[in-house]
Amino acid sequence: EFALRGGAAAEELGWRFEALVEGSQALSSGEPDLGNEMFRLGHIEADRALALLKALGYHTVEFAPSSKAKDGEPVFDMIEGKRKKLPWIIKVVNASKTSLLEGDPNAVKKSTMTKSKGAEGAPKLGGSHLHNTTTGAPQERLLLVYDRNEPEKLEQLVNLLQTQIDVPAQQIVIEALIIEVNIGELRDLGVEFSGSQKNASLGFESGDSGSGLTTFLFSRDGFTDFIDFRGKLEALQETGDAEVLSSPSVLVLNDRQARIQVGRQIPVAKTTATTGTITKGIEYFPVGIVLNLRPRINRNGSEVTMQIETIISSVSVESAARLEDVGSSEIEFSPIIDNRLVETYVRVADGTPFIIGGLLSTDRQSTRAGVPVLGTLPFLGRLFSRERVETEQREVIVVITPHIVPLEENSFSYLIPKDSDLFDRFDTQLFRNAYRVRDDDVWDLKFVEQSPALMDMMQRVRDQASEDVMLQRQEPFQSLLQGRIPGEEVLVRRMLFEIVANLDFPREVNLDQIFFFTPPADESRGQKFSDDLTLQDILPKALAEPENAVMLIYEAQPVPLPGQAFSLPLSTVRDTTVAPEGRNDLLWDMNRYDERGQAQQWTILLADEGDIERLKQALVLKSVLQLNKNLPQTLQSFRPGVQILFPTREDMSNRYHLIDRDVAQLFFETKYPYQIAEKIFNETVHQVEAGLGGER
Repeated sequence: EFALRGGAAAEELGWRFEALVEGSQALSSGEPDLGNEMFRLGHIEADRALALLKALGYHTVEFAPSSKAKDGEPVFDMIEGKRKKLPWIIKVVNASKTSLLEGDPNAVKKSTMTKSKGAEGAPKLGGSHLHNTTTGAPQERLLLVYDRNEPEKLEQLVNLLQTQIDVPAQQIVIEALIIEVNIGELRDLGVEFSGSQKNASLGFESGDSGSGLTTFLFSRDGFTDFIDFRGKLEALQETGDAEVLSSPSVLVLNDRQARIQVGRQIPVAKTTATTGTITKGIEYFPVGIVLNLRPRINRNGSEVTMQIETIISSVSVESAARLEDVGSSEIEFSPIIDNRLVETYVRVADGTPFIIGGLLSTDRQSTRAGVPVLGTLPFLGRLFSRERVETEQREVIVVITPHIVPLEENSFSYLIPKDSDLFDRFDTQLFRNAYRVRDDDVWDLKFVEQSPALMDMMQRVRDQASEDVMLQRQEPFQSLLQGRIPGEEVLVRRMLFEIVANLDFPREVNLDQIFFFTPPADESRGQKFSDDLTLQDILPKALAEPENAVMLIYEAQPVPLPGQAFSLPLSTVRDTTVAPEGRNDLLWDMNRYDERGQAQQWTILLADEGDIERLKQALVLKSVLQLNKNLPQTLQSFRPGVQILFPTREDMSNRYHLIDRDVAQLFFETKYPYQIAEKIFNETVHQVEAGLGGER
């Protein structure tokens, strides 16, 4: 196999041969060569994953709390299955306490802490028991024990966990719009609650108070223009006939409850009388709007079924007027609270708004005016007075719109803030600069993501990986199965390069603070250090004539000399002459690759002010990449809304910038991003062809 595939280094062949010998010895002895691997679950609980694996016939080991305890620390008893066939799945016990708000399970129920006597709703000052040993280990893990002679069984288990068991739940964005509108003006919104129409369905329920509750559901065809609805609503707002009470939105996992509460705390006087003492205090209770929602997505991801509870409570008109009249020291009365409640189940299509109505409120105001004295006489007083009764009915309607977030998308249009400088953070005292990627910062690269060659290669790799699970840990197959596109990191760095230029960071870089290392000029001295030069030492000659240029050449894969632990990024400086129209060809030729597509030499060509500006941008880009090491350089992750950390302008102005092989690589790749990405892609195709045996 080694001879057929070729290309393996001698030491790699030796290592593989030793592993083959050790494996054959283990097989001859009949004893398994045990190995272990820790698997961290990211979505499902370890108990549920263990139960599923147990049902599939795997041998599992878990631990149960024992009645014995040592110095307050828990002791566990091991529980394992009867079938002890490898691989084994061992549940790692989670920490017994991870929250400071949890009480001590072993402590006496009687609390020794003094309870605060403050009013309800006010913050309380207290303490927590820090009784457990501090632990910093990850939670929800499985220890997989396997036979090193049969690694394919481990890969089958890991593949089962990653693709079938430990999978994320979908998410839903729920937008709500709560409107209070004059019931006589509802017709202006195009809403008729008295019947059903062609593209709408209407349902009635009986509420707790006996009043009719209405759920009005629009189909896509009947309610496609929600903007028109909003426009009419804004018109009613301008005339005072409608008021938007709240417009919240929430992101929730599938089949989980979400709660939105908007309101305030109302103070109520409280008097407690005991033998000989009377204690006065204040209690607070909340009023406002509460939305309890629990959505569930259907199998096809096209519809959402929701449980909905809508609670709207407010202080009555009479109580509100009294609260405004009394002073801050006089609140000894109980306000009247108006409550409106709707509970319902609905099923709607993705992105379809629906309305919950029937939350009526009636304001009745009476005024009486008359002639003094005469107006108060019995019977005759009506002749000398006038009484006016005004009744206004207002209805609260709730418009709810669910939006299913696709699993395959890392970003979602409803979750991304709009392009605004308000979401950036620059020139603050305590935090680093931060920039949120805009829509126009991300290139349209569908021709790369939907390339027929890429789609064909991905399908072949997936088909082969389903038969040979060991491919999942080999490159380039592992990256391809994770959805990465060969060469995409070059395109991402090019987009970051443009952001650096748009933010005008290169002007903060001073030319006299850009330096590089060169071999010592006097080699006869036997110096073990190198000379360093600044960019100003070589630029005057390079910019003196239009044909002049200077090249900084670096080894892409340097090897330290014998006796040295590392090698400095030495640059070979070479003056040259080249016509302006031949600069691009020279730069391309001086950046060299071997026959396997591995970079051998990086070169920076400086011939005019544009090249110097590109070098400054590459230096800033290097600093940005160092600050964002956790940012995946993939097209899937580089989306609008992503936050990018930037160095401070003061830092870029004061620091000394080293030109090394990384800067030279960025200088070249940002000049030819598509060509370099295509080169990497083609080399990956060749590796895949060799790994799959050239099958088509």
